[in-house]
Amino acid sequence: MERLAEKAAIPRGARVLDIGCGLGGSLLWLAEQFECEGAGMTISPVQARMAAAKAKSRGLGGRVSFRVEDADLWRPESSSFDVVWIMESSEHFHDKPGFFARCASALKPGGVLACCAWLRRDGAVREEDRGLVEAIGTAMLSASLDSLSDYREWMSAAGLEVTTADDITRQVAPTWTHCSRIGRNPMVKLAVRFMDQPTRRFVQSFPLMEQAYAQGAMAFGLFAARKPRA
Repeated sequence: MERLAEKAAIPRGARVLDIGCGLGGSLLWLAEQFECEGAGMTISPVQARMAAAKAKSRGLGGRVSFRVEDADLWRPESSSFDVVWIMESSEHFHDKPGFFARCASALKPGGVLACCAWLRRDGAVREEDRGLVEAIGTAMLSASLDSLSDYREWMSAAGLEVTTADDITRQVAPTWTHCSRIGRNPMVKLAVRFMDQPTRRFVQSFPLMEQAYAQGAMAFGLFAARKPRA
């Protein structure tokens, strides 16, 4: 979050839309660190309630709110936000070119799109990598995993000036070594046996994520793109 905020040059007091906000971690952090206000969007009513409770407990309920909305169906009010923030959620959206066009519409002139995303590697895809990435996409409920070049092109096509398109795979890859270690814990393995099938598939995919980063099948991208003022 710190690196993304730095690259996007988040201004103090910005009005932020956090798409795929989860439990509100990013939006609450931006509110505390940069005095931002705004809204978080999630498809989960449970996440929205939990995020609102966290905001209230931190005294931020008057500055941030959370709503239940499907980003694939989202139709924004034009020029309504200084920042559109997307932290590891765009992987789940089906029409990414259309989605980034709507993000551009939602931004005020001079506003910034800030995005971090799981990616497949750029360039030709080896057959063994293709199967691995598809298995991970299924387990993680992703609509698709696309490349850094794809994201950059979609943002540019939406009329945004891409100022940052960094591959930070090396910095995030250790996450999945850590997650795989947790998944091998006997108590965790026992608990997972009593969970629903999608959750079991999710936890069982941790070693696949570790493998995909180790062999270069997947990457992780950090993007900032600004809407022209003119």
